[in-house]
Amino acid sequence: MPDVPELPAGGEEQRELLVRLRAVIEAKDTEIGVLRSGLDAERELRRRLELRVAELERRLDQDSADSGTPCDLGPGNTGLRAEHVSGQGFYGLADFQQPDADGVEYQAIG
Repeated sequence: MPDVPELPAGGEEQRELLVRLRAVIEAKDTEIGVLRSGLDAERELRRRLELRVAELERRLDQDSADSGTPCDLGPGNTGLRAEHVSGQGFYGLADFQQPDADGVEYQAIG
């Protein structure tokens, strides 16, 4: 191997150790590169999230003269009532102790 220096006679064991050590160093260098790449990606993600938070905080801090005021409701129109939504009034909760509490009958499928 050209990277391995000449060792004295009988240094074959040291040569093998040196080759293994260089392989470990190369693997660690690769791992460090991968970790640095992941760290860079995490930093970029954090930067983007901080920008989003700053934008949301900026929007919350804007002066809103009409906040909390309904836009299309007149003096007598305070919103939707149950009758407007379902077509019938609200009569309370179903009594689940009755056999047909919700008015739906059980029918087997198939």
